[in-house]
Amino acid sequence: MPSRLALGQMIVARFSGPSPSPSLLRRVGRGEVGGVILFADNVTGGPRRVRRSVSRLQAVARRGGHPPLLVAIDQEGGSVRRLPGAPVPAAADMGSASAVRSQGRRTARLLTRAGATVDLAPVADVSSGARAFLGDRAFGRSPDRVASRACAFADGLGDGGVAATLKHFPGLGRATTNTDLARSRVAGGPAALRGDLTAYRRCGGDDTTLVMMSSASYPGLLGPLPAVLTPDAYRRELPRATGGRPVTISDDLETPAVTAHDRPARRAVNAGLDLLLYAGSERASADAFARLRADVRAGRIPKSRIRDAATRITALKARLAR
Repeated sequence: MPSRLALGQMIVARFSGPSPSPSLLRRVGRGEVGGVILFADNVTGGPRRVRRSVSRLQAVARRGGHPPLLVAIDQEGGSVRRLPGAPVPAAADMGSASAVRSQGRRTARLLTRAGATVDLAPVADVSSGARAFLGDRAFGRSPDRVASRACAFADGLGDGGVAATLKHFPGLGRATTNTDLARSRVAGGPAALRGDLTAYRRCGGDDTTLVMMSSASYPGLLGPLPAVLTPDAYRRELPRATGGRPVTISDDLETPAVTAHDRPARRAVNAGLDLLLYAGSERASADAFARLRADVRAGRIPKSRIRDAATRITALKARLAR
């Protein structure tokens, strides 16, 4: 695959409103986008209307001779749901592992009707208690409890042909600041932080489960940069936690936690990130593609890194299409 098309596979774009814009359709046709993310303004009218928009995007990708798009959505439960419907309870209120797996299956059925292929859930973070900003988005305060529920939800999604995303590696349960709004520093040394990663050890190595990289920094484990920009997060901690090499996706790369750093997209790709998520604006993903393409041409990003990511992304897409 040429490096331009390989780079395109790494871009996950946002669009505004219920229908994709002409500019996004052109980018998809040129192979400059590998996935889209759906938000509340994209899903007005219910799953059938959403599926029509998604089908239009997929048809353009197919006509261009490109792999199908990943279609991602945040459907955790509780207050974090883009589509009305399953899962209705927040993670903390879903109950037993068997109940959580059932919620995952119901969620997969809903997302499949809308044409979504990736749920940016479950939250695999272990809550530190009342000061944790995640609130009821976490399954609990015990690593074993969180692992049993998060993996059950991922299994339920997988039963329905939807990819799960464990997030936010290596953990936001100890964070008191929302990384969508500000820079966040998570305290704790290696033993404490690694102790919260039981979910990744149990089900993070599944070949249709993604891992979302955190935008927080972990000075005691990874140094001063956000995890999503830090090579050791991908090369040391993620293989150690999962026993494998799952496809990685960023949290939103337009947030202050990331944009405060110089050339964050280039840093993230060189560190080991596979999928770059731009959730704020369509323009941001187009600008990122242009800058990254210039970086590849100038040798600031190795072509081998781009092609490796694209190979793993397209393999994931093939598994989801089975």
